[in-house]
Amino acid sequence: MRIRILSTGGTSDKVYFDAKSEFEVGAPQAGVLLAEANVSFEYEVLSLMRKDSLELTDTDRERIREAVAADPCERIVITHGTDTMVQTARLLQRTIDGKVVVLTGSLQPAGQRVTAAIFNVGFAAA
Repeated sequence: MRIRILSTGGTSDKVYFDAKSEFEVGAPQAGVLLAEANVSFEYEVLSLMRKDSLELTDTDRERIREAVAADPCERIVITHGTDTMVQTARLLQRTIDGKVVVLTGSLQPAGQRVTAAIFNVGFAAA
């Protein structure tokens, strides 16, 4: 089984910078989490964008839809911010065409070990 993980940013990928006292979206964390969980199936993480979901535009959502439609994988996990996940899901709902697509997010950054991201990415990809 091969799974593609499309990263769009969101809280899972946020990094806290002490000097700035704020979070910024960083590199995708899904691969790090799956490696730490000793996941043995084939997967590939592709970063589509690094945005908070509140900053996603209709153009960004169309880019996500196009990536899903063009991907040869039948199983796709999209890491996404929770604030606008529903809007992206609605767009994808009409265009999935037989693929299994799971959107997942987190309330806290994956870099903070007290987080749902570890469970959510591992569960969604299983």
